Amino acid sequence: MISRYLETLRERVLFFDGGMGTQLQARELGPDDFGGKRWEGCIDYLSLTRPDVVEAVHRAYFDVGADVVETNSFQASRVRLEEWELGERTFEMNHAAAAIARRVADEFAAGDGRPRFVAGSIGPSGMLPSSEDPDLGRLRFEDLFAGFLEQAQGLIEGGADVLILETAQDILEVKAQMLAAREAMKRAGRDVPLQCSVTLDPSGRMLLGTDIRGALATLEAM
Repeated sequence: MISRYLETLRERVLFFDGGMGTQLQARELGPDDFGGKRWEGCIDYLSLTRPDVVEAVHRAYFDVGADVVETNSFQASRVRLEEWELGERTFEMNHAAAAIARRVADEFAAGDGRPRFVAGSIGPSGMLPSSEDPDLGRLRFEDLFAGFLEQAQGLIEGGADVLILETAQDILEVKAQMLAAREAMKRAGRDVPLQCSVTLDPSGRMLLGTDIRGALATLEAM
């Protein structure tokens, strides 16, 4: 699928879905949908508790012409899931998220012969490893790497064609994500492209001061 993804990328603009979380929140789901009040609001958990709802969102985007759908996994790193006491289900949750999207993508591709793709979404951990803040900077690089490794491996083995490292605010965390993704590819025995996006403030800098040129230099070096 990598070659088909890159070939399609060269030939035409790819239309991504970009609102999984927004669409799921609009469904006005209740505690029972999340497996209980304790997990109400944990959008990523819906890939296990209500896969039918997640599938319906993917299907809606493909129905209107999307080429790529993003998995329901933006906040499904172990660090974020620990906040919900779901850390032990990191791999399972990401694998399920990718598998749901893969199933729908393959169905649509089989219907008209046009390839559809699955982008494995990996968002920030909520930590800032470059920060000197005792709370936000408390996690070591190794901790972040381990948490993102589980997430990336679940997405790749679940069928993602590409991994998207989204809305990063700390370039050190991006490094952890990239290294984790590469290790996950080795373990899964399958390579996929990586796409990275960073969040900039109005001055053109990331939260801890890295400007876009510095971010680009770091990414190119890796």
